[in-house]
Amino acid sequence: MQGIDPKTGLTITGAQQAAQRLRRAITTQIGSREKRRKVGGEVRKLNGVTSEFNRMRLINRIHRILANPANDLSDIKNPVLTVSVVNAGFRIQIDFDYDNTKESVTL
Repeated sequence: MQGIDPKTGLTITGAQQAAQRLRRAITTQIGSREKRRKVGGEVRKLNGVTSEFNRMRLINRIHRILANPANDLSDIKNPVLTVSVVNAGFRIQIDFDYDNTKESVTL
């Protein structure tokens, strides 16, 4: 697949594009995109409330995003989530396999 890097406007492919799709799915509120209402997840609802309980809910919601076929993330295999509470927010690191290579995304 090919995509466009939102920061530079350049074409990206391979693992970079998979990481960008993952970032976009996590940061998009489900139901917010016209004509693609099923894309995204409910991670943004947890903003502003940092606790251990919400950390576990965040992990669950990210796994739901990965399982949602509308997000087109089926080529991302073996995701390992590390979510930690840092200051007043969450730090999310996702290690995954894409095309038989190990990749990582940090949000």
